Amino acid sequence: MTSRLAQTALRSRPLLTSVRPTIPISSVTRRAWISQNVHRQAQPIAVTHAVRRKAQWTPWMMAAVATTGVLAWQLGSSKIYAEASPETSHVIDPDSKLAVPRTILAEDGSPARLLGLGVRKITFLQVQVYVVGLYAKVTDLDDHNSRLRTIPEIQKFQRDDRQSADEAYRAMVRAPVELVLRIAPVRNTNGPHLRDGFTRALTQAAKDQKLESVENEDAIDGIMEFKNLFPKGKVDVGSALVFRKHADGIMTIEFDGETLGTVKNEWVIENFFMGYLQSKKPMSPKARESIGNGIHDLLLQ
Repeated sequence: MTSRLAQTALRSRPLLTSVRPTIPISSVTRRAWISQNVHRQAQPIAVTHAVRRKAQWTPWMMAAVATTGVLAWQLGSSKIYAEASPETSHVIDPDSKLAVPRTILAEDGSPARLLGLGVRKITFLQVQVYVVGLYAKVTDLDDHNSRLRTIPEIQKFQRDDRQSADEAYRAMVRAPVELVLRIAPVRNTNGPHLRDGFTRALTQAAKDQKLESVENEDAIDGIMEFKNLFPKGKVDVGSALVFRKHADGIMTIEFDGETLGTVKNEWVIENFFMGYLQSKKPMSPKARESIGNGIHDLLLQ
């Protein structure tokens, strides 16, 4: 009885031995069958290896991504407030952190390069108003035989000698060369506010020079002419007023790419520029110092 039950159980159990699959006789069908079944059997092995590789390299990849992310955050969040390298297009004013273009266009479309810059501060609280930069044509700066480089006072320029520097600056302003003062506000302001500051400085210059009556009257007329050429609306951060002294001696005032007008009064033009260049109470001591360093470095070339 027991023997008979064991035989029945054995017959009911599934065979554990492998069964050879039936391969088609036709060669075409046989190749297709082999291709299909071999691929099916090999696929789990390929997937298994891929999973193993993924499991093996994922921690390294995650560490690399994390490190890259931290470095990118650090570089993006850090700011370096120093003068830009010669290859960059802007210079950062160290006081206001305002970006100032290294070059602008001269009247003839050629480049004019920054000689120096500085922030203008007012009142005893030293409130920053704008950044002023002085530009000259690259050809006048780099050509040793240019009209700028051959000015006798420029060739004898001594930045630490106030008299020598003042004479050189005044001769430079009077020379038939193009010079540009670019004034960019540090905070949003307006045309009348800037205009009033400029006209007060010019009026004070006329008083300090104790001009004769005729000269004084001519200066006052020139100041009034100058005063009427400013924009009446806003002058926001990112914009700039450009005061361009042309080689023929006249000065144009430009704003947002448009010419607001022309100043022909020689006294106004000279004293407007000298307000930033003179050693006695310059409107921006930092700008005067920076421009002096620029000319000093130029003469060493």
